[in-house]
Amino acid sequence: MNLAETEFSIVLWALGGLVAGLAVHLGQGWVRMAQRGATLRHEWRALLLAAAVLGLGLSSALELGMHALPLAFPVGYRWLAAALLLPAAVLVCAPAGVAVVLGGQGAWANVVLFASGTLLAAAALTLQVGWVWAAGFRPGVLWRAELVAAAAVLLAVGLGLAQWMGHAAAFQASRRRMLWRIGAATLAALTVMIGQQLMALAAGLQAQSASSFTGELSGTVLSLVCGVVVPLVLVALILDLWLRRHQRHHRGHGDFNPGQRRKRRHKVRTL
Repeated sequence: MNLAETEFSIVLWALGGLVAGLAVHLGQGWVRMAQRGATLRHEWRALLLAAAVLGLGLSSALELGMHALPLAFPVGYRWLAAALLLPAAVLVCAPAGVAVVLGGQGAWANVVLFASGTLLAAAALTLQVGWVWAAGFRPGVLWRAELVAAAAVLLAVGLGLAQWMGHAAAFQASRRRMLWRIGAATLAALTVMIGQQLMALAAGLQAQSASSFTGELSGTVLSLVCGVVVPLVLVALILDLWLRRHQRHHRGHGDFNPGQRRKRRHKVRTL
């Protein structure tokens, strides 16, 4: 592997970490928005958006990490498998956000946060296996159980800590809560990308000789989408979320007539 290929692999790996970090930061932000709602039923859109960005971001990061591996052959994917991975990613990431909202701020809140990290770890493992399956490696993948277990432990601990840092009441009450949120996203990104490397070792991808679907969906083209289009979309969604928070904050603290506010509340209660 020459210097140019090494640098390209590092760039792809770094892009994967960036995408994972942006997705976790945005996903946690939408979950916090859902926590401010009256009931889970009223905030299902925020939870759906959280699951969507987490699923899209984690899936894209894992694909970039796999394409960054020093393989001696081009990687391709079957169209149907790649198309199914996106809705599957949303489904497997959704329980983590629901768990955070249902956990509330009670005595068990921290336990629930670490449990939600474990759910995210299971989602990341599932998606990694999905990408390996979609590539159709030859002569075939034989998973090493001890490395899969190591990746599972790493992901559960790292993502559990990231969920705790991003949602725990003690951090959210701090004046430096934004730094804690950025730290949580950074920790999650590093955890996902290192876990991806462990899963690649567990699958023995460097011992494979070919990918069965190079003629269907090019891994290079998909990596361009995951490394360029997806982070741009995530940044735009982060700006949108920031504007929503700003507008909500402005409505909550703007000038108003207390008497009129009491009347509106009374009308709502009597509906």
